[in-house]
Amino acid sequence: MSTLGATYIADRERAYYARPGRPALVGAIVVGAFASAMMLWGTLAPISGAAIASGNLQVEGRRQSVQHPYGGVIRQLLVRDGAHVEKGQLLLVLDDSDPRAKLDVLVADRDASRAAQARLMAERDGQAAPEFGVDPKDARPALRQAMANEIAMMAARKHQFEAETAVLRRKIAELNAQIDGTQAQLTGTEKQRELLSDEMTGAQHLYEQGYTPKTRILALQREDAKLQADIGAQRASIAGMQQQIAQNEAEIAKAERARMSEITDQLRSTENKLAELAPKIDAATDVVTRTQIRAPATGSVVGLDVFTEGGVIQPGAKLMDIVPSDNPLIADAQLKLSDINDVTVGRRAEIRLTGVNYVERPRLYGTVRTVSADRVTNDKASGPGYYAVEVSLEPEDVKKSRIELQSGMPAEVIVPTRPRTLFEYLFGPLRDELTRAFRER
Repeated sequence: MSTLGATYIADRERAYYARPGRPALVGAIVVGAFASAMMLWGTLAPISGAAIASGNLQVEGRRQSVQHPYGGVIRQLLVRDGAHVEKGQLLLVLDDSDPRAKLDVLVADRDASRAAQARLMAERDGQAAPEFGVDPKDARPALRQAMANEIAMMAARKHQFEAETAVLRRKIAELNAQIDGTQAQLTGTEKQRELLSDEMTGAQHLYEQGYTPKTRILALQREDAKLQADIGAQRASIAGMQQQIAQNEAEIAKAERARMSEITDQLRSTENKLAELAPKIDAATDVVTRTQIRAPATGSVVGLDVFTEGGVIQPGAKLMDIVPSDNPLIADAQLKLSDINDVTVGRRAEIRLTGVNYVERPRLYGTVRTVSADRVTNDKASGPGYYAVEVSLEPEDVKKSRIELQSGMPAEVIVPTRPRTLFEYLFGPLRDELTRAFRER
């Protein structure tokens, strides 16, 4: 550049800056333009927000504790900590000597009561033998013995009742025989009187004609009176014996009613006893069954708290936990109270494993499936509490993970919220405070 050109530019710059306020005007325009752009951006440009809840991964259904309600002595310990078990697999066996003995006593009592019930029903219905509903050859020894005892008892009771009523029945038979004899005598006497009546009629005609004396007529009348008296006595005797028969039959009926009443009372008592035994046997059976402790789910044994065969466990004590392996993983998080309006069931969420470095951290997404209806507080910690949130993980994301996801991994649940502008972020809290301040008295 020539000296003349350089001189010209320098003169122009001196002239430009020599004008008062010109640099300040330029600076003001630049600052104003920047400020306007920032205000426009802060007013219109949305900024994504999110509610963040901390928590960890859990198996759906969580750990399942293995406990025993009754306690007892360990006979066999069949698993170790960390072992994989299948649902229903035997974990622990307790000594069942005492509960099984109690169950056997109750079952024997029930068998005896059932056999007695069958015998009483047969006696009530007039059957020749009880119907036990089971073949004695197929029955348990105790039940078979109870059935034999009841059959013998039924025969003995029948014999006793027949012996008690046999005397009355013999009396009835004797009275019937006497009635038959007296009835035959009565028939003969009545026949004699009929013949005598004919004889008296003939004698009366002869007397009227003067062929027979008066004494003959009187003798025949005396004989007729005697026969009439005999007929009356015989009829009275028959009536008396019939009355005795009725009394004896009433005694037999009374004995039968007493017997049936006794049978009914015993049957009712036996049925009540069976009704009382049923829940006791169920409870005793449950105690015996629970001596074999089985896995509630397929998974891994953790927190094993028993180690010695022959050791004693207390009622209700936790023996171990089973971490289910077949159930899917979920994220269990604690949401701040202030974020409850931004998180609802069905919202998409991102799950970040905070314990895994960024390079290996898998991208996990899921859906909010539950939000607690009320805040949850921890009795052991102070604080306002939180809302419990569960997020189900996408199965495809779990499959694509390069690391093995395990229950207990720390995680953050990020739930996107409604986008807001910068001004809403900056002035929203101020607006709320001013609104509250103007409402205070």
